[in-house]
Amino acid sequence: MKHKNDRLMISFCIPTNGVIEWVFPVLDSIYHSDISEDVFEVIVTDNGSNEKFYKQMTAYGKKHSNIIYEKTASCSFLNEIDAYQKANAPFIKFLNHRTVLLPGALEAYIEFVKEHIHTKPAVYFANGVLKNSPPFIACKNFDEFVRNLSYWSSWSTGMGFWKDDFDKIDPNIVYNELFPHTTILFHERKKEAYFIDNRTLLHELPTGTTPKGNYDLFYAFAVEYPAILCELRRSCDITSETFLAVKKENLSFIMDLYITYVIKKQACSYDLSSYDHSIEIFYSHRDASKCILRIIGNRIKQRIGFGCE
Repeated sequence: MKHKNDRLMISFCIPTNGVIEWVFPVLDSIYHSDISEDVFEVIVTDNGSNEKFYKQMTAYGKKHSNIIYEKTASCSFLNEIDAYQKANAPFIKFLNHRTVLLPGALEAYIEFVKEHIHTKPAVYFANGVLKNSPPFIACKNFDEFVRNLSYWSSWSTGMGFWKDDFDKIDPNIVYNELFPHTTILFHERKKEAYFIDNRTLLHELPTGTTPKGNYDLFYAFAVEYPAILCELRRSCDITSETFLAVKKENLSFIMDLYITYVIKKQACSYDLSSYDHSIEIFYSHRDASKCILRIIGNRIKQRIGFGCE
């Protein structure tokens, strides 16, 4: 039987399909701190088939007493839930398998847990993606939380939550296969406090030639994600204003992807084939075309402005 560790504060959960070039720099960034290993744990769940990664990960685990490494049969993003279910600390922090901790980040996460362990606010670590926003954003309610996060709530990298809240979720619940983190992020809709930490604590490793994913990109962001927002509106947990605002901002994100992968033909491993059908479910081709022109126009203005300085 595993003895309870009263000093344990945070579980770092790293689901992966076994990419050596990414995972081990992430692990190194955690262990290159002076924090005692009994204060945190690292959980790596692997649904890949890379035998070299398995051997290297097993060897790495033997060097540290606080690593849990397990193979899992869960498909794609649901591997994330497997990691959460193995967590033992009061606070659970998701780490994308290609995001390294910046110096001081581990200390910052632990300090956050210590400060809020009694009140347990809902939190999202935006990592600086909310431009022109302060490092800390206190939201009055769930609706304001969703509005401030905008389409970034589709981004699992910002996930952090309390184990007590996770344990409240029905174990038989069906997690969204493309965005399983949203099932957790949007589960607590009546919290007393909602909080966005917009400090930059992580750095994303370059993908290089390693494929990021092979899922249907435009179905995911033009259909599945807006449907999640739609459910929040139907249940009256967000206002129409919030739904329409996030939906509109999400279109800009989608069209930025379209410019990158369809117009510019930047190499990717995503399935791009469903664009024509997917864009018509919550948007329209007219909306998409106007958005593309606006994005291109703004980029031209920025270049001209930069050149005049």
